[in-house]
Amino acid sequence: MALYRCNRCGHLSEQADELIGSSLPCPSCRTDNAVYPTVRFVQSMLTRYFAARRDLTAARAEIETLRQQAAEAAQAGSQEAPPSVYSMPMDFDPTSSDHFCSKVQVAPVLDWLRQHQATVDLDPRALDTSGPFDAIAGQIAEQPRLLGEIIERVRSAQKQDYSFINLDLSRRTPEDACALRDFCQALAEGGLLAKYLSQPGDPVVRLSLHRSAENRRFFDGGWLEWWSFMLALRHLLNVGADFSVGRDIGLSWPKDDGHKLDALFLLDSRRPLALQCLTGDPAPHVDRLLHLRDRLGIDPAHYLLCAADLSARQAESLTQRTGLPVATLDALKPMLRETVRALRQQSRR
Repeated sequence: MALYRCNRCGHLSEQADELIGSSLPCPSCRTDNAVYPTVRFVQSMLTRYFAARRDLTAARAEIETLRQQAAEAAQAGSQEAPPSVYSMPMDFDPTSSDHFCSKVQVAPVLDWLRQHQATVDLDPRALDTSGPFDAIAGQIAEQPRLLGEIIERVRSAQKQDYSFINLDLSRRTPEDACALRDFCQALAEGGLLAKYLSQPGDPVVRLSLHRSAENRRFFDGGWLEWWSFMLALRHLLNVGADFSVGRDIGLSWPKDDGHKLDALFLLDSRRPLALQCLTGDPAPHVDRLLHLRDRLGIDPAHYLLCAADLSARQAESLTQRTGLPVATLDALKPMLRETVRALRQQSRR
């Protein structure tokens, strides 16, 4: 039998061998995913698992070396503090850095998750902010109604394997048309579109699409994950918090796999702050989110969901029904501020 696994919601099922290589809609969330040969799928998972174990072993060795150096410096009576793996350079720019990709930086997050007996799939390269994703995600969050239309058009076209789409701006106000053209150009310059074509005086612009999985994921909600992650990252840096962070984390347990954490910040190596992000209707995913929260033993107040397409009233209603703190785009920043304040107060006790 072949294996089918949804990259969005984690649904796992067996399929007939003749479907290998084909793409099927997920019965849970309707996202298209490929059908894989069982042996090749298992081999891939084992390769990633053992690679993660090697990385963790190396990171632990680096941490132990740093601890020994610190102890030796203290015994020698040195007046100069040993270097910290978390120290930031004077010109540090969180929007364009691979600082957080360090194995030493990620190690506390990996260690904390494995203390909960989880098998962890965490690629430190997902923490590299030097690409275009975070900046473009910020533009979308600032004008979700206007720019969200383009995101949805591209997402829908990619799902149907179209190679291009045309946007007719003739009915837009001059201001909106200009903003949409600028955004499309930014997408092309950032590599999220293969090409952007616009002729002077022509209200129709042509967008050539990429087919890469990374680009598809960005338009299929990945932009919200980037924006939320950067919002939390900047706030923690601004308040001077001591933290480790992981992003786009796959988690599984025996007979309980397919879970995903969009971002996990670990304050003082022991206090978790989790961020989950969803576009569209979050209701079908709430039970799975709550199950993962309980499995990891995270305080309900410190496990936040950012739902981009909900109104303030809808978010409040969902929070009251489920006990899951749900934030709109506008509400996430103050919710993060309050959550971090509470976590830091706990650390001082």
